[in-house]
Amino acid sequence: MERWLLFFSNKKTIAAIFLVIMAILGGVFFYLEKKVTSQTLERLSDQLSLALANQLEKEQSTALRYALILSQNSALSDALEQEDEDKGFEILSEVMESIKLHTDSLIRSQVITADYVIFARSWDYSYAGMPLDFHRPDLLYFQNHKKPRSAIEVGRKLGVKATVPIYHTDRMVGFVEVVSFFESTQEYFDRLGIDMYILMEERFYDTAVFMQDNPAIGKEYILANAKYTQSDLKLLGGIDFKTFKTSRILFQQGRYLFYEPMKNGEGETIGAFVFSLSPKQIKAYAQSDDEDISFLIHLSRNDLYNIIVKKSEEGIFHSLYDKELLYLKDTVAPEDREIYLQEARERLNEYSKEELIGIMLDYKVNKEVKGEIR
Repeated sequence: MERWLLFFSNKKTIAAIFLVIMAILGGVFFYLEKKVTSQTLERLSDQLSLALANQLEKEQSTALRYALILSQNSALSDALEQEDEDKGFEILSEVMESIKLHTDSLIRSQVITADYVIFARSWDYSYAGMPLDFHRPDLLYFQNHKKPRSAIEVGRKLGVKATVPIYHTDRMVGFVEVVSFFESTQEYFDRLGIDMYILMEERFYDTAVFMQDNPAIGKEYILANAKYTQSDLKLLGGIDFKTFKTSRILFQQGRYLFYEPMKNGEGETIGAFVFSLSPKQIKAYAQSDDEDISFLIHLSRNDLYNIIVKKSEEGIFHSLYDKELLYLKDTVAPEDREIYLQEARERLNEYSKEELIGIMLDYKVNKEVKGEIR
């Protein structure tokens, strides 16, 4: 007993025991802090992914709505049938100016002939007559499909492209297309103070001729952002993308980076979205008490609800085209009303009685639920 008392009364022994205890506690705290940080980063990664999907869906839906409206413009269809490029450019320009005047939105639209030649562009008259077949392999989709599509595609430039076939007396004479370059998505994350980088895979270098002067990011990507700094290029250039694609989260040069794959209309990966946040932003996010919707990712409850029910809504309709067609019923011009009604009847005739009832009930339920969430 005396020997143990003597052992514990030794100052060196006490100091050693204290250091061991502190080391153990430090290890435990480090483990817990690391675990919390990992959970925080994973939760933030999920919210970034959710916010990105929501914004891209909005951008694609907006482009598709405008393209559908333009495809029903009988004057534009006549100009395409008569190969009157001047008239086509005039019609597109007037419509786009009207949209900009009343909505303050910059919309780019173009009309393409059935053999993939530019017929008219709202923003540039000089490209009329230029072939697109080499630069737009996604247009081959319409050789076997009649339904519109809206997706991220590589053309002369990477962007969202909503393409709708144009018919003249039951014969397809071309396509109308509305194009955007992630402006609204970029602005959304800019407002949150989050840096978003848009990367296109380098294998599309020869196709995307308007991006050949853009900075290369290693040997894997080409930067599609319109604005960037040397710091941005240094940050992106130091990434090991092989590891990054697997981990999806990376800490580098004092920034937390998050990876999201970019897919085209065929579900093929064609690039990536990379988000960059500071440790201060991560810390503020970690201290947020709001588990449902972070103060950092300002999605409204209505936005989140729309994302959650999106797949169930799409399951009711046979296609996205059918869904968008019904949404347009109050926006069709009087002179195009009969054409619209004929198209709507043909589409709805493909639905069973039970499916039509389901569509009607779902519209009603959605409105009620959205009202309660607000």
